[in-house]
Amino acid sequence: MIEIVALLTVYYQCTALAEEGLLTQTERFACNSTYQQIKREFVQDIADPSDSDYVLRSEQNVLAFQRFKSWEAENADLVRELKQQ
Repeated sequence: MIEIVALLTVYYQCTALAEEGLLTQTERFACNSTYQQIKREFVQDIADPSDSDYVLRSEQNVLAFQRFKSWEAENADLVRELKQQ
């Protein structure tokens, strides 16, 4: 759980900076890599999250997004806290 919280903290910071247009191309790529790692965490049962080069198939990507959004809804207080860091 600690690793996912660390990844989410970076992801939410990236999102805030991206919305302000403050990321370089290199930073955008790094943020996208973090987002992909997060999604892999949400489909551990069908994908290997330890393989950072693993690319989710289309259906895995959709499922990962849905699970991530469900997790965010179920953990709204934590999400709010992480977004404020």
